[in-house]
Amino acid sequence: SFCIRRFKEDPFSPADIIAFRTMSSLMVSYLWIAFQNEVPMLFVGGTASGKTTTLNAMCIFIPWQMKIVSIESTREVNIPQPNWVPGLTRQGFGGESTEGVIGEFELLKAALRERPEYIIVGEIRGAEAYVLFQAMATGHCAYSTVHADSVPSLVHRLENKPIDIPRVLLPALEACSIQIQTRINGKRVRRTKQLVEIVGIDPNSLEVITNEVFRWDVTSDDFIFSGKSYVLEKIMVKLNYSQDDMRRELRTRKRILEWMVLNDIRKADQVSQIVTEYYVRPNEILARVDGLR
Repeated sequence: SFCIRRFKEDPFSPADIIAFRTMSSLMVSYLWIAFQNEVPMLFVGGTASGKTTTLNAMCIFIPWQMKIVSIESTREVNIPQPNWVPGLTRQGFGGESTEGVIGEFELLKAALRERPEYIIVGEIRGAEAYVLFQAMATGHCAYSTVHADSVPSLVHRLENKPIDIPRVLLPALEACSIQIQTRINGKRVRRTKQLVEIVGIDPNSLEVITNEVFRWDVTSDDFIFSGKSYVLEKIMVKLNYSQDDMRRELRTRKRILEWMVLNDIRKADQVSQIVTEYYVRPNEILARVDGLR
């Protein structure tokens, strides 16, 4: 048997993610800042929960001049950045022969020699995960997807075979987005159940310390912000921002995102152009949002 998977010619954008209510505009604003500032993340969820779709959409926030290398066994990542180098695994020649096989592990090792600023792995399943976490620990920004339904199950999957990541490497991962597929009023939808930061390892219990930044409230179908983010605090130090500066930046990006949704600016190339212009000429974009141009 075989499976045919059809992908949109025009991939979903961050504006689509907000319009579908997979995330709130504030959550996407948080991810915008995180992706721009090279915060490594995993997108976690079950089958058909929209992990790769959301990851692909958020990659639009990666600055256009950065070098990106993607590694996949099935081509799913499709981003508009000009410095994107896609990598694809290859099966061996001649039936069961392993001759000529190029796996994700080999592609990832080769990618690290290219000195990319961002590495995207379609899904981590085995030995390539160790190389990916070593890359994160040495300062590379990496994104990937994993099948799990919560932070404890994610940690369990990462620590056990075939992935087998030592717990000491887990803090190299700074955040994870946990996504689910559910039904609301009989309609199948995707929701981001949690956005969680990996703070560190407790020295006594050796438990993973986490901070829930956002959570989905199933009763109201709304997203609740905890008000505390260690990732944003780290970025504040990096950019020499005050708390007021960071709050202002979050509000500004939230306003731009909501303006795009309201005006049906949802195509990936359109959103990418606005994001790039905001990085270069923020005042001009804000003037358009405010209706001054």
